[in-house]
Amino acid sequence: MQFQLPSKQRILALAIALCASLLAIACAQVRNPSTPSDTPLPPKARTQSATPAKPALAANKKAHRFPDTAMEYAKLIESELGVPPHIDLAKAVEIPIYVNGKKALGEFSRCDNPTLLGGKTTLSGSMIQRYPGRTADGSSLPDVIWIAFARRGPDSFRGIGSVQMIGYHKKTGATAFFESCDALQPWVTVDPETTCMTGVMPSIDQPDAFNRAFRVPGVVQCVQCHQNDPFITDSFINAAKIPGTEETVVPALGRDAPYYVIGGENWDMRTLHIQGNGCLECHRIGMGTLELFMSTGWDPNQHMPPNDPGSLKADLQELLEAWKRGPHNVANAQWLIPPARGTPEHFVGQDYPYQASFNRPRGPNRTIRKSDEAALEQLATQLKALVKEGKLSKQDATELYHAASQKQKQIDNE
Repeated sequence: MQFQLPSKQRILALAIALCASLLAIACAQVRNPSTPSDTPLPPKARTQSATPAKPALAANKKAHRFPDTAMEYAKLIESELGVPPHIDLAKAVEIPIYVNGKKALGEFSRCDNPTLLGGKTTLSGSMIQRYPGRTADGSSLPDVIWIAFARRGPDSFRGIGSVQMIGYHKKTGATAFFESCDALQPWVTVDPETTCMTGVMPSIDQPDAFNRAFRVPGVVQCVQCHQNDPFITDSFINAAKIPGTEETVVPALGRDAPYYVIGGENWDMRTLHIQGNGCLECHRIGMGTLELFMSTGWDPNQHMPPNDPGSLKADLQELLEAWKRGPHNVANAQWLIPPARGTPEHFVGQDYPYQASFNRPRGPNRTIRKSDEAALEQLATQLKALVKEGKLSKQDATELYHAASQKQKQIDNE
């Protein structure tokens, strides 16, 4: 008798069903603990039950070595990056949107400087600011910068948007990521006339509010998009200039910029490198981020290199081919780890211990099939229901869905 292995679609469906079941059980345990709520608990048990954790997510955060709260993370990074800035959006720089060369307000599917993050529409009103590094007592840290980015959400989004902070040490490469919660309304509003986000986010001098306002990295690795260095730039981001200058608010980092994430020591920091490839002379390239940009219709050959667009078409094709086949199958191609903490850049092989699914070469069968899409839609429906019932946060639901989607791509490419 021959045994038939289950199909990939069946594997995904079973995985999704198991995920949903575990979520339901975890949420039920949070809502209905085995110890009755009216029964006094011993001090230790009372402390542990005050902030029940979702088992799977808690385990993932432990694996990534991040603390549980934003304040704890701020303390962890302080010795290298100082303290996070106090964000006042009224003092930030507006990211202007241009249509046919003129500044415009609203939400646009087409404009002169579109965002390239995954096919989203481009909205006016996003704000961005660069802050100098400071210690807790206000002393200057000249090698540290912080970027705060307030991104407007689309009109169909129930919230206002999000606020992120990225701290970076230019000499060591130390980096920290903070992401806001979805419910910004206590602190941030949108000016109806200018469409700009405005308001003041909590600072570390308000520990409880700071913990409510910001989250630390969780299941999804920030370097999945922030691959080549901490800052993603495109024509949208680069439209914001430091007032009175032509310098972009977000700095452009060079090919040799150091980079590592505090708490993300086991994150996948690889980027593809090919000796002599012209596309890599000025900067590293995260191929997943490049694919994300290209998925919006952006053609690198129409923009890069800036002084002679299209002149490196063959080099780009070489990169894309190495990404598809895997660097170990292409001459002179390797995985590169950036310099960090004084350690020079170096190459790693197939035994690299921190390989993540987002950074695996894409095989020829990477398209998700209709049946897989249906299974993912079913998971999305279940996650939305849990969010609506208050059993799961929007961020956790997004991270779980993203993890399932990435797992499906991994299965398709095996």
